[in-house]
Amino acid sequence: MPHFFKRRTLTIVIILAILLMALTIITSGQRSNLTKIEGIVGDIITPVQKFMYRIATSVSRAFQSISERRQLEEQYAILKERVTQLEQQQLEMDELIRENERLKRLLEFRQEKEDFVVQGVRITGKNPGNWFNTLTIDKGSRQGVEMNMAVINEKGLIGRVTEVGGNWARVRTIVDGQSSVAAIIERTRDNGMVRGNNTLTFEDGLCRMINLPLDSDVVEGDRVITSGLDDVFPKGIYIGRVIEVLDEKRDMYKTAIIQPGADFQRLEEVLVIRRVVE
Repeated sequence: MPHFFKRRTLTIVIILAILLMALTIITSGQRSNLTKIEGIVGDIITPVQKFMYRIATSVSRAFQSISERRQLEEQYAILKERVTQLEQQQLEMDELIRENERLKRLLEFRQEKEDFVVQGVRITGKNPGNWFNTLTIDKGSRQGVEMNMAVINEKGLIGRVTEVGGNWARVRTIVDGQSSVAAIIERTRDNGMVRGNNTLTFEDGLCRMINLPLDSDVVEGDRVITSGLDDVFPKGIYIGRVIEVLDEKRDMYKTAIIQPGADFQRLEEVLVIRRVVE
C-alpha cells in the first residue's frame, strides 16, 4: 500500500511538471492580450522560474568560486616558489658581500705590510673542537709554502705551518697548547713567551704570556706583538691584548692571560708570510 501512494505521488508530480512545461511553451509567445488561463499559469510559473533561476545562479557562482580558488592556489604556489628562489639568491648575495669585505680587509692589510711577501689562502679543514687548534689550507709546496711560515690575517697572528703537502698545508694555531711564540709587550717592551691554553682536556681559546719579569708593570689592555726572537715569526705582528695579570709571589716570573686578536671560530681566509724581505 505505501508503495502505491509513493508511485501515485510521483506520477502526479511528473504530470504536473509536464503540464507546467507545456503551458510555459504555449504562453512563451509575445502577445499583448493573455487569456485568463495564461495569466493564472503565468502567476504559478513565475515564482518557480525565479526559484530555479536563483538555484542556477547559485550553482554557477559556486563553480566560479571553485575555479577562482584553484587559480589563486596555483598563483600562490608559483609566488611561494619564487619567494624561495629570491631568498636563496639574497643569501648567496649576502655571502658574496661578506666574502668581498673579508678579502678587501686582507688586501688592505697586505698592502700595509710592505715588508712581507704574502699570499692569500683558504681554510679547507679544521680539527674537531671549539677553537680549532690546527687548520688545513689550500696551498702547499707547489705554491711556495714551506715549514714554519707564519700565518696571519688582518686581526693578528694565526699560527705557523707545521706540515706541507703538494697543494695543502697544516697550520698549528697559537691557541694550541703545543704552540709557542716569542713576544713582547708593546708598551713596556717586556719580553716573554706566548703559549696556547688549549689541550686535549681543556679549551678556552686563550693564550698565556709566561716568563715576564717580576718588575714588569704590564696591565690589562696592553697589546702583545711578536718579538722576532724565535726566527719563526717576523717582528711586530699583533697577537692579542692582556685581559688578566697573574702575580704569584712564589713564582719567579709574571704571567699574563692573552685574548688573541684573531677570531679562531670564524676563520675562512688567511695570509701566509712567505718570507721577510731583507
